[in-house]
Amino acid sequence: EITSEYLEGVPHGGKYSGTLSGTQQTWYVVLADCVLYLKDNGKLIPVLIRLENRNDGEPETWWTPPPPTITDSNHPQQLAWLYAKMWFRSADINIYALVTHFARGHAINEVFAVSCYRNLPNAHPVFRLLQPHLQGLIAVNVQARKVLVNPGKNACSLFLASGDHLAKVLDNYFRGFKYEDLVVPVYFEKRGTGELPEYYFREDMCSYWNILYEYVSEMVAVSYSSDEKVASDEELQNVMRDIVENGFKGFTNGADFPKKMTDVPSLVEFLTVVILNISVFHSSVNFQTFTSYAFPPNAPSCLSDRPPKQDETITMERILKSLPLLEIAFFTMNVSYNLGQYSPVERFYLGSAGEDRQGMLGENMAVSPEQEACIRRMEDNMRVFADRVAQRNEGRYLKYDVMSPRNTPITTQT
Repeated sequence: EITSEYLEGVPHGGKYSGTLSGTQQTWYVVLADCVLYLKDNGKLIPVLIRLENRNDGEPETWWTPPPPTITDSNHPQQLAWLYAKMWFRSADINIYALVTHFARGHAINEVFAVSCYRNLPNAHPVFRLLQPHLQGLIAVNVQARKVLVNPGKNACSLFLASGDHLAKVLDNYFRGFKYEDLVVPVYFEKRGTGELPEYYFREDMCSYWNILYEYVSEMVAVSYSSDEKVASDEELQNVMRDIVENGFKGFTNGADFPKKMTDVPSLVEFLTVVILNISVFHSSVNFQTFTSYAFPPNAPSCLSDRPPKQDETITMERILKSLPLLEIAFFTMNVSYNLGQYSPVERFYLGSAGEDRQGMLGENMAVSPEQEACIRRMEDNMRVFADRVAQRNEGRYLKYDVMSPRNTPITTQT
């Protein structure tokens, strides 16, 4: 089941809908849930969609695919199912943009960066380990807060139905956010998707977790020979205290982040979480934005006609009337395209001289022979992983290689 719980209590949008098009509209924010069925061939298909226009007090509606005997794409039942899917996808892109991308892929990471810059000297082993992953992160977030997600009129309010009230969307997400949501094995166990076939996002995230966990373990072992060394590192304890008391101030129990680092395994897990979320997770959701959301009818950022009532006859005219206006659609395509472009100063887990892509080594501050050996072993593991991704994509029309180490920057620059 896929739900839109983060849109609960978010009013309809469209306050600035006329900025680009000159036409003032109401953009409806509707709760939309979808039940997926796993077929014998390993493919997921939608079998039930629930829509609820809670803002206007309307009862929830339920939508199912038409029977296989109805093959005419213009049949009312076909159009009703198409329309319901569009409403679900509209809710999905609003959550994807504000929660999955900005909140999880940007905002959380800034807490780690600020705390490290504020509490660790340049010579500290943890700072030297994290430094290449922190570069540019705060700057791009400052830019995002000024333009994209500034409360009130912002770029998101020009094309997203929930953009006028994005603070409420973010508040809904962070109310339930916990540290364990960033721990990859725990995350997928909680979602119950551990055995889902051909779930490449999960497969690639778990591969990165294993590689980076091993890499971090080796790097930590160079500087911390025992749990006592970790527990007695006051500068490291200041980082953890700052994260809980300031970064996640007001969260229940500091979002369950460790208030004090007491042993090597906990430190390794925490540093793996930080590196993976800054680089791998952000890359996975950022650089496929254009592929997934560039065609507005497939994922409309806003819909301007009222959501359908139960068993209401749906026409193609109704669907076309609901879609974003030309200027809004073009702006959505433009934003999704530009978000998916690499920064000219990106560094990747696997560099390529032929493609002018720099790798991990170079500006890295962890440069002792032991540390360089750790990085090179990590790169060897990344090459094996990249080859596995390439082999998996052979013959596929739509490749899923966004998480290949050759395509994954080590930090957040866009």
